[in-house]
Amino acid sequence: MRRFTRLQRILIIAICTCLAFGCVMFGLRQNSLSNVGYSAWTYIKYGLFDYPLTSIANVFNDLSNLWHVYDDNQYLNEQLAKQRSYQTLYEDERNKNAELEDLLEMQGSLDNATKISCTVLQRSANSWDQTVTISAGSSQGVENNMLVVTSQGAVGLIESTQTATSTVRLLTSEDLINDIAIMISMEDGSNVEGVLQSYDADRNEYRVSLFDNNAQISTGQMVATSGKGGNYPSGIYLGTVTDVTINDDAIISTVYVQPVSNIQSFNYCMVIGSGVVGE
Repeated sequence: MRRFTRLQRILIIAICTCLAFGCVMFGLRQNSLSNVGYSAWTYIKYGLFDYPLTSIANVFNDLSNLWHVYDDNQYLNEQLAKQRSYQTLYEDERNKNAELEDLLEMQGSLDNATKISCTVLQRSANSWDQTVTISAGSSQGVENNMLVVTSQGAVGLIESTQTATSTVRLLTSEDLINDIAIMISMEDGSNVEGVLQSYDADRNEYRVSLFDNNAQISTGQMVATSGKGGNYPSGIYLGTVTDVTINDDAIISTVYVQPVSNIQSFNYCMVIGSGVVGE
């Protein structure tokens, strides 16, 4: 048998090595092409189908979530509105209770007077500073010119009565039905007397004329009823002196008095007369 020469063996080994290397490279090349093809299809499928469908689904999910958030916000807003209403009602009831408590305290200090408790039925916006209608009338013993007071002091006079209601002419009215006899207590124990004649709408204060023109009146002094009017007792608070106008001859001409603070808004009041009902 013929043996291969050294050179032939070297050539055969080289050829076999080249063939093996070529087979390996060819196999790797086929695998790479397959991967490239798979990747391209994956990108096309994702771009044309998967991503749009996922995006559309996400849009619907977002819209659904926004709708639920909107419903939740509507519910919360309704609850907040109810809370504000409850708070307003609570404050209103608390203020009414405070009025009633103060009226009861005042009632206890007027043992020898007519005292008729009532509520405000009507106060028209067109005559807010003029008149109010109250829930007590002639059947309860209300008479004309009786004094009407709130928890803080005097606010008006009875102008007319019906069987179960009465009309009150407020002290802030332009047409006060009667002058109110007043007094100002001095430090020496004496009283300076006068009359509440009118209401100055520009100053939002009463005009008071004194009988003693030489009296030394200062701001901050309290003004009360003197009881000389005949239809109501003395000592009912009317307001506080804010200013004293003096003429050139140093004689007091007018004293200005600030009304009680709740005269513009009150729910309960009391009609006060000079004697006990039934006497």
